[in-house]
Amino acid sequence: MARRDQPGLFSELPDASRRGGRRASYFFALWPDPAVRRRLASAAAALPLGEGGVAYRIKPERLHLTLAWLGDIGRTQVDAALLAGDEVQAKPFLLRLDRSGHFQNASTAWLGPSALQPTLARLKAELDRELLRYGLPVASEAFVPHLSCQRNVRTLTAMPRFEVLWPVTEFALLRSARSNGKADGYRIVRRWSLG
Repeated sequence: MARRDQPGLFSELPDASRRGGRRASYFFALWPDPAVRRRLASAAAALPLGEGGVAYRIKPERLHLTLAWLGDIGRTQVDAALLAGDEVQAKPFLLRLDRSGHFQNASTAWLGPSALQPTLARLKAELDRELLRYGLPVASEAFVPHLSCQRNVRTLTAMPRFEVLWPVTEFALLRSARSNGKADGYRIVRRWSLG
């Protein structure tokens, strides 16, 4: 069932995709609740800062697991994305995050599951199917579920063992705004409960 977010930390941005030089991109994601976010932030903080010229940690309030990146889309496509989200049928599941990794081409360190769980794969496939049905873009590369936790990382040192259990009960469409090349923050456009 869909619900609109109340005003708050991530819903302060204006609705227009471009206003005063501000650009916005949209994406579907798993968005952790505060308790899970604290556990994720703790695991991310335990990962030694990777080597790189200006490597830095991503703020805990920005941690999420992207399901589908839509990019800079117009109002009609945002409406289509909302309709696609309404059609997704998936059940809640427990996501186990226990692995760190590094995308060298993106200079990003991340946390994720050691294996793609069937329940997460089903949610992703269901969402992709609905996005295609509504004429929206779907990534062609293999889905590697992850939460980016460091940027500008050339090499990553070994990660201490960790495990974060995340009861996934919903997914969301988010808006990421940028102005003058800097991220302004995320706004949750809509959430959908699983089950």
